[in-house]
Amino acid sequence: MEKNDGISNLRISLTTKDELVTIFYQLLGQGFRVNIQSGCSVKELLCNQLGIHEDYLNERIKTIFLNAKVVDEVDSAYVDDDSVLALSGAMPGLVGAILRSGGMYAGMRNQISHTINEASTHGADAQITLKLWNLVVRELGPTFLQNGILIKGKDLQDLITLHLEELEAGCQAIQLNDKSVEVADLRLADWKNKMISLQVNSGKAA
Repeated sequence: MEKNDGISNLRISLTTKDELVTIFYQLLGQGFRVNIQSGCSVKELLCNQLGIHEDYLNERIKTIFLNAKVVDEVDSAYVDDDSVLALSGAMPGLVGAILRSGGMYAGMRNQISHTINEASTHGADAQITLKLWNLVVRELGPTFLQNGILIKGKDLQDLITLHLEELEAGCQAIQLNDKSVEVADLRLADWKNKMISLQVNSGKAA
């Protein structure tokens, strides 16, 4: 998932106990970088480029934000370089009903609804920020983590510091640029201005 910008990202691969994978959902909620071909619709991006099944998009992803605007028509909202896309399952209460993509209350949020837009580029290499929330992060998170995500080094180190004891007990293997390291090595490194290609695989609980 490295963007071809002349900067080499650090590569980290973790194998953890099954139950520790959920710790990394925080990173998916904050947002991670994804390489795409720009100029596609939201539906094309999710189904054709990211491999999300169309039935899942229709039935499980209930709210979609593109650059902080609610998307009602996934076929006519286009994604360009540096877009921010957030995917959520059903949110509770009236607020959730109002924010639901294509829902009956869409008319109540004109100011925060995404309007039909034209793509500025087509088929160019690009990178966006993707965020996964609630139901979606629980259901799609493990696959994205297994395939690998691109995140800020500081975000990963903050998470490691917060869950240090759990990770030290539950990480079965760690590879940094194909070299075996310990959790403490990741915590003590200075990655404030670096991007990390992170892959998280689950192993069997001890």
